[in-house]
Amino acid sequence: MVSRSNERPAARRRARWGRALSIVVALLATLTVAPAPAGAAPQPTFTSGHGIEVRNVLQSTPRSYVVNIHTDAVDTRAIAWDYHDVIVTLPEGYNPALRYPVLYLFHGRGQGPGAWHHEADVEGITRGFPFITVTAEAGKAGWATNWVNQSAGVQQWDTFHLDQLIPWIDQNLSTIREREGRAIAGFSMGAFAAIRHATHRPWLFRFALGLSGGYNLEDLRMRTAVTGSMEIEGFPLDGPFGAPGDGSWAFNNPQHRVGALSGIHTVLYGGTQHGDPLEAQAHRLSYEFHQHLLANGITNSWFVEYDCAHNIHCAGWQGLRRELPVMRDVLWGPR
Repeated sequence: MVSRSNERPAARRRARWGRALSIVVALLATLTVAPAPAGAAPQPTFTSGHGIEVRNVLQSTPRSYVVNIHTDAVDTRAIAWDYHDVIVTLPEGYNPALRYPVLYLFHGRGQGPGAWHHEADVEGITRGFPFITVTAEAGKAGWATNWVNQSAGVQQWDTFHLDQLIPWIDQNLSTIREREGRAIAGFSMGAFAAIRHATHRPWLFRFALGLSGGYNLEDLRMRTAVTGSMEIEGFPLDGPFGAPGDGSWAFNNPQHRVGALSGIHTVLYGGTQHGDPLEAQAHRLSYEFHQHLLANGITNSWFVEYDCAHNIHCAGWQGLRRELPVMRDVLWGPR
């Protein structure tokens, strides 16, 4: 059951088969893709630019392209996958003569962009909607920021996501370049990334969606989640935001920047399967952040409950899928 109101409360690595799949994908990427049938829309060409070097492109399905990249902004030790990939899923009937809205989608801790595909089936979720969907790397525990302590490898997620990825997508695909042509969303840690980026660069986005996340970095529960993820992934505890008193915690905290969401349609989801302690906490943190939004006059925000534990498949089908019709109405359509 899903309820919605402005005020109502409401493994460190992929499994072994996932690792084997990555090897198969790498081998397949060396093969020549069969030519498109006569009359089909031209396939996009992905070229390097904006700090992103394109190393390989695999058309994995009729709609999706796995683009293997390199960027100096992210050390590969920071990611859960063996390759740094961006996965681009086109809408059915993609016509490069038109410009399309783009949905940027981020995964949870310990996952990679492929989680939205092989765990959540984002192609099925977005079927019938006119969005280019970009599932991008957010790191094993990247937390959407340019790290204070990069001794374990470069992690500049703000730079990669906002200064490199967005203009690179605009360079290679037929996109609507105004904020009315962009949505940003994510699950768990990716939900924090979506709201954090929206509050830091509100001129880039018109729609923001957080699925089972937390958004107040100076709340002890969130700090524990961040430092706990550092321990799990073997990174320095002060990696993303510095020591407990470092100003980076406040600088990157959406709690202090809620005014930036005044022009962004903002939706937060929290699951009701509280037998899962991760989801019980995400529900509470999401509800509290929404109350903070309302208290600061951000009435273009909604808190929604869904019947989910802390699971990207459930979040995708009960959360993201439910919001796509609204997203379609809020964003500009193909033109």
